[in-house]
Amino acid sequence: MTQPSQAFQRAVELHRQGQLAQAIAAYDALLVRWPAHAETLHYSGVALYQSGRLDAARERLERSQRSEPNAADAWCNLALVLQAQGQLHQAIAALDKAVHHDPGVPAIWNNLAGALLADGRAAEAEAAVRRALRIDANDPNSLFNLALCCEAQGRPDEALQHCDAALRAAPGAIPPAGLKAQIERAQGRFDTALSTLSAALARNAGSPAAAPLCFQRAGLEEQQGHLVAAAQSLRSTLDLDPAHGAALSDLLFLRKQLADWSDLAALRHRFRTGVLAGQPHLSPFSLLSDPSSRAEQRTCATNWSRLFPARPARPRVRTGGAPRIAYLSADFRQHPTAVLAAGMFEEHDRARFHVTAYSTGADDSSPMRKRLVAAFDRFVDAHDWDAHRLAERIVADDIDVLVDLKGHTLGAATGALALRPAPVQVSYLGYPGTMGASYIDYLIGDPIVTPFEHAGDYAETLVQLPGCYQVNDRQRAIADPPPRRDLGLPEDAFVFCCFNQAYKFNPEVFDAWARILAAVPRGVLWLLGGNATADSGVVEANLAREAEARGVHSDRVVFAARRPNAEYLGLYRRADLFLDTWPYNAHTTASDALWAGCPVLTFLGETFAGRVAASLLTAVGLPELIAPDVDGYVGQAVALANAGDTLARCRLRLAATGRASALFDTTASTRALEAAYLRMIGQSRTGTRAPFVADVNAR
Repeated sequence: MTQPSQAFQRAVELHRQGQLAQAIAAYDALLVRWPAHAETLHYSGVALYQSGRLDAARERLERSQRSEPNAADAWCNLALVLQAQGQLHQAIAALDKAVHHDPGVPAIWNNLAGALLADGRAAEAEAAVRRALRIDANDPNSLFNLALCCEAQGRPDEALQHCDAALRAAPGAIPPAGLKAQIERAQGRFDTALSTLSAALARNAGSPAAAPLCFQRAGLEEQQGHLVAAAQSLRSTLDLDPAHGAALSDLLFLRKQLADWSDLAALRHRFRTGVLAGQPHLSPFSLLSDPSSRAEQRTCATNWSRLFPARPARPRVRTGGAPRIAYLSADFRQHPTAVLAAGMFEEHDRARFHVTAYSTGADDSSPMRKRLVAAFDRFVDAHDWDAHRLAERIVADDIDVLVDLKGHTLGAATGALALRPAPVQVSYLGYPGTMGASYIDYLIGDPIVTPFEHAGDYAETLVQLPGCYQVNDRQRAIADPPPRRDLGLPEDAFVFCCFNQAYKFNPEVFDAWARILAAVPRGVLWLLGGNATADSGVVEANLAREAEARGVHSDRVVFAARRPNAEYLGLYRRADLFLDTWPYNAHTTASDALWAGCPVLTFLGETFAGRVAASLLTAVGLPELIAPDVDGYVGQAVALANAGDTLARCRLRLAATGRASALFDTTASTRALEAAYLRMIGQSRTGTRAPFVADVNAR
């Protein structure tokens, strides 16, 4: 039978031109007449892979090998498909076949090394790379991969030497420069790392391929506290690669951290448009503090969660012994989440539950860290563990309910959660929104932050605690504050305060605050000063300028220095009213204010993040401080400032029944959580899952 040479070449040309649909159709037509033609099967498999049709691609490539089993390039391309399907071990087997059939090609050995590295087999990967270097000792890709292997085996100095060798062989190469800077940063040589990146960027000036280096420089600058420079590097990253979702996320968030709203509207629009278009690497956490719907937040979270390869659900929970509950967090240290939850960890009923902590963050050696370590039956320091190691440990510990306290925030162990190490996986406390992930079963909220009628906007099954979802610790000390004059506050002023972080501020909030201050001439706005960074004065200057632009003289905006927690809590006793923010409310800061006796004014938003303060006020017994909308919020703030008796009554209630309210009843909150965990375990055993309110009496 005549071979399909001309028709095959026409199909290949369509393929080279990027016309994948037409090329696949041409390949398919050829296979009708020549169903065993190895090259057509091979190339059509590649085109199907490039089109995202992985199962069809795999079928074609496997047929190709049956027709021509010695074709090394077909084995390599099959390995690509298998890796994309998460079949790493099968991909390694395919690459073993490829090097067997063509051992003289360095690229194949490097592909094998890459797959072995991904499987955690760094020593075997190094052996494969060294085979490639025996063929070509100056191959820059092989030298770079050898650096990766050395770095993975804890030999950073050797890795740096091989990075330098790769850069001598290919001075414009991007990956070796990035790895070199990464290792230098890990060694604490920040200036050297910055020089490495700057030199590489100069060699690749204007090249879109250099965008990862520019993004890496931004991360290094941010770590050093040079936030303005980091924002400039992120802007440069987007100039090189407009589709760089991580750079857009970080730039948007940095603008909010710096209170630099010069291009905020444009960045918000670009971000939300990207979410709807399915652009990858757009941070769900960044979206929480921008105007957005619950549906948009779910879409963004789902897009993000898909970045982590997921495994199917594990078998149902054990049927014997005390339930094993585990908390997963990077914040088992002096951190707002720990401040809220420390008492709850201690209150767990050890006669009925075994409680473990998996700590993925650094040990800050604080008193809080010591308290937390003592609070658990078992405290596992998993700092710097990779996702597989962490997941394997959770499986080995036979955990029944794994409670993630991070969600989509910095330092989250999402990769481990995606590996499904526990039969029941729960999101709680640290992230006010949906994870959008198939591997999170439940989200713990309450009737206000997560009403059941909102369930369609959450990927998880909703669980409502009977009061407020936010647990609080009754052991928080409050220091006596200095007098107002020592804090820079006028003695006779009405002090509106908001000690939220700057990323929760925005033009809409400042518009409302300016209206309030215009109607309360003796009012001042008391905000928290910036962190001690290289750009520590930038936030204050930007916020003062935004106030001036709205007709509020800068001397009416006062900044409080950051201080230890007990002293910070004491500041609320020098304020008259806490003004909440939106669309991301005060969360820990709102309960801080209420614990210290300072009333909080909010209005009920649409999203979880925008409904938290309303939940806190309801639980503490001050629902009258929940306004219906922005205009009501402004009007109520002005009325409260002009009616001191109303605020005085609120303060009296906070000092009396507020302290004894459901919001600050750590024991009751813990019992409600335990009831929820038991209900989840029961649903897991029956193979059903339905929303519920945690009933502490159903024990």
